[in-house]
Amino acid sequence: MSKKLTLPSGATVTFRDPKTLRVKDRRRLMTTVDQVEGDLAKALALSDALISMLVEDWSFDLIIPSAKMESLDELEMADYDFLVEETKEAQKYLYPTLKETEETAKDPKANTENSNA
Repeated sequence: MSKKLTLPSGATVTFRDPKTLRVKDRRRLMTTVDQVEGDLAKALALSDALISMLVEDWSFDLIIPSAKMESLDELEMADYDFLVEETKEAQKYLYPTLKETEETAKDPKANTENSNA
């Protein structure tokens, strides 16, 4: 289910449900990040790519970032930082934790012991 967010500026954004993300989305992120040099540049590229992947609609008088990535450059920093923070939920779907945690240890279906076998 899509999620409507209100940004610090009062603008609204509709985010795609992270559960709808697919392997092709992960590949696109990795390809985008691999095209830039430097850790900070990679982090920014990842944030931009995630936001562009998740924004379905917004109230800005700008083209959505999936169609024009440069639209993100026109956002106020507080709005951009808010969107970056909101991408963390999607990151859990794109990059699930594969190592054993307290939660997976309690779940008999989450067998991490032989996950690479």
